[in-house]
Amino acid sequence: MVALKAHEADRFLKSPPKDIRLFLLYGNDPGAITERARAIEDLALELGGGEEVLRIGSDEISENPGRIADEVNSASLFGGEPVISVRVLDGRHNVIGALEPVFERPPHSSWLVVEAGELSPSSPLRKAFEASASAAALPTYRLEGKGLTALISTAAKEAGLAIEEGALDLLVENLGGDRLAVRGELEKLFLYAHEGRISLGDVQAIVGDTGAAETDELIDAALLGESERLETGLGRLRAESGPFGALGTLMLRHLLTLQTLRAAVDCGKSATAVIEDARPPIFRTRRSAVVNVLERWPSDSLREARRQVDQAVYRSRLQGNVEDVAISDALHRIALTARKLKRGSAA
Repeated sequence: MVALKAHEADRFLKSPPKDIRLFLLYGNDPGAITERARAIEDLALELGGGEEVLRIGSDEISENPGRIADEVNSASLFGGEPVISVRVLDGRHNVIGALEPVFERPPHSSWLVVEAGELSPSSPLRKAFEASASAAALPTYRLEGKGLTALISTAAKEAGLAIEEGALDLLVENLGGDRLAVRGELEKLFLYAHEGRISLGDVQAIVGDTGAAETDELIDAALLGESERLETGLGRLRAESGPFGALGTLMLRHLLTLQTLRAAVDCGKSATAVIEDARPPIFRTRRSAVVNVLERWPSDSLREARRQVDQAVYRSRLQGNVEDVAISDALHRIALTARKLKRGSAA
């Protein structure tokens, strides 16, 4: 049984016990949950000799509760030990029932990573992971205060950059606590910085309001079917040698968030009300675009878009020289689907 405190998670993930094969990541920072989940998956692929991660949404589990146990206990089609990743998109999905056979017979030659949202100490899912000798439950909460300052300072140091005190204060004020979004903004800032130093002017020029980030504009353009705006933004990203891999990862994270929000819409809430209640919050400058996406995209189309981006990200990791093409093609396919959905035709 491994039930960790939030500050212990990073140290634990550097070298988890060999007998731990089941991992639960939960909390209020979806970016950090995704980041840590990918780190576990990469470690599992390395240790188990696998080549690909099988990703399953909790909506798929509701339709086939036995699938997780089947996949965990089956041989991988790609060689090596199977690595299965489960994303809990709606707390009402019967995830714990699907996991009971896995806890009864913990795997020795496969890996399971479960991503969830906030879970109380009485949550059956959390209690099951904390009670199993083969499992670990890792709380993941939004960074703030000293934790956020330390992350930014460490990232700058690792990039070989010094950061002025005023610049650091402005970053802490503007970036918020979503770890994956923070890293995406820092990547852009580090590419822009000159002469090994990050000044207040650099931060003001690049970061500013994270809701107006270029990556957000590209993602929204794709999901709204605005191909011309999308290609213009992609062209600018190419000209600036921007990180297409980071764009793909952020697109994937946003699609997972949209699936969670869309599940609430399917249960009868308005898209506007869902956005108001979203945690972490959707920036006000972006809310109109997200509402339009939720009203246009049904759950099955979002699931297919997520699959396309996931494949593109995986392909770009295997072949770094096709990163630009793989991510761009996926976004343009999504834009095409968005236009079809707007016209009322099937995706």
